[in-house]
Amino acid sequence: MFFIIYCNFILMSETESSVNIFFMTGTGNSYWAASRISELAKQQYTNVNIVAAERKSLPCRNKSESNNITVFAYPTHGFSLPWYMLKFILRFPRGRGRVILINSRAGMKMGKLFTPGISGLAILLPMIILLLKGYHIHGVLPLDTPSNWISIHPGLRRKIVDSIFNHRDKEISKLWHSLLNNKLHYPIKFFILLPVDIFVIPVSLGYIFFGRFLLARTYLADLSCNGCGLCAEKCPVGAIKMVNNRPWWTYRCESCMRCSNICPNKSVNSSVPLMAIYTILILKSGKSSYFTDIISAITLRLDFIPGEVFYYALLWIITIMATWFLYTIIFWLNRFRLFNILFAFTTPMKFWRRYIAPGFRGVYNK
Repeated sequence: MFFIIYCNFILMSETESSVNIFFMTGTGNSYWAASRISELAKQQYTNVNIVAAERKSLPCRNKSESNNITVFAYPTHGFSLPWYMLKFILRFPRGRGRVILINSRAGMKMGKLFTPGISGLAILLPMIILLLKGYHIHGVLPLDTPSNWISIHPGLRRKIVDSIFNHRDKEISKLWHSLLNNKLHYPIKFFILLPVDIFVIPVSLGYIFFGRFLLARTYLADLSCNGCGLCAEKCPVGAIKMVNNRPWWTYRCESCMRCSNICPNKSVNSSVPLMAIYTILILKSGKSSYFTDIISAITLRLDFIPGEVFYYALLWIITIMATWFLYTIIFWLNRFRLFNILFAFTTPMKFWRRYIAPGFRGVYNK
């Protein structure tokens, strides 16, 4: 089953307020935020629960009391939240409690300047869903933690990482202080970047329906892979399976970069040329006369349905079929040394520094 979810009930006192923190993380940024909130909450509350929203477990309750606090911490992928976390929130039970949304995004530091990332739908979409479920959005925090996107740039140096986290720790403390004083927390940067977030919504939707499938099929392990299976074991959504003692990435992959960053041999890399091939193929297919003829034939018979619906539906099918076919071929070709060397030297991340958030390695890695 594409998504299996079990509802495990947390035993809570009906008379005492509780803080429930759910996080999803790739390399530890969101875990860091969830842990800091947990540490602060335990100073005021005795009933604090922190749970990873991963694999098959969704802790929940039949009824959420109005005095409870629920925190969601998750990364920003493609100017949206990961598909897995979106489903987690969609399946979360209705309630009346207060909610805090924290989305970690690609922060950087240039000299003394801390640069922000872009949220897109990462906050706006969960806000709408949880409001419809009856919750009160008490605060949001776009958290510009160190960027882990090592397919684009090398992992940040530890000195820069520590500096960014020290800066963001102040934002976490300010958020919690506002919550304790029953004040809404919407930082000024949320409103400053809101027009940009709205502007990139089409890109967010493109990522949800197309981009994440393409990215899932760019990961390969080179010949330095010893088949240890660590990437498959530690994948937060179970998207990696071992085929002939080598990792194979399925469409469930969220491109969280955990596999690339925890691999002891730096064997796991995302192929930039492969992504370019996928993109060109999809664009060419979408503009081909054969493709448009099929759309025209369908819309002539079913004129009550807009042609755009069939256009994107057919394009999505082509995307899935084409990437699966090409990835299968390249996966088997990758066993040969010559092809593997070509893959490694056209993928610069092979030679780059990796990234894991401080304190995260001892939690999930061997």
